[in-house]
Amino acid sequence: MINKLIEIIGKEAAIFESFLELLEQQQKMLVQNDVDGLNRVTDRQREKLVESQLLNKQRLEIIEQVKIANDIEGDLNVTRLLEIVDQDQADRLQKLQKIILSLNDKITETRNQNALLLNRSREYILKTMEMLSKINSPDSTYSRSGSTDERQLNVAVDRRA
Repeated sequence: MINKLIEIIGKEAAIFESFLELLEQQQKMLVQNDVDGLNRVTDRQREKLVESQLLNKQRLEIIEQVKIANDIEGDLNVTRLLEIVDQDQADRLQKLQKIILSLNDKITETRNQNALLLNRSREYILKTMEMLSKINSPDSTYSRSGSTDERQLNVAVDRRA
C-alpha cells in the first residue's frame, strides 16, 4: 500500500513538473501575443488539472487505507508516514516531498509572472482604447463661465470573442 502511495505521489510530482512547463510556455505565448498558442496551452493545463484531481482522489483513498491499516487517528502527513515505513520508502518520500515543494515554489513564481504580464497587457489595452476614443474629440475647453466643459468619451468593446 505504501509503495502504491509513493507511486501516486511520484505521478503527482510529474504532473506538477509538466504544469510548470506549460506555465513557462504560456509565458512565452503571452510575450509573443500568440492567442492560438495561449488557447492550446490553456487546454493542456486543464487536462493536467483533471489528471491531478484524479491522482489526488486516489492518494486520499490510499491514505485512508493506510490510516485504517496502521490504526492512525488524525491527519497522516509525511512526518507521520515516515515513522511507519522502511528506510528505502522514507528516502523516496522525502525526495518526493522536496521535489514537490520546489515545484510548487516555481509554479507560484511563474504563475505570478504570467499574471503580471496579463495585467500589463490589460493596462496597455485600456490606454490604447482611451487614446482611440479621443481621436475625434478635442480636449476639454473652457465655457463662457470659465468652468471646464468636459466631454464624455464613449468606447464600445465587443467581448464575445
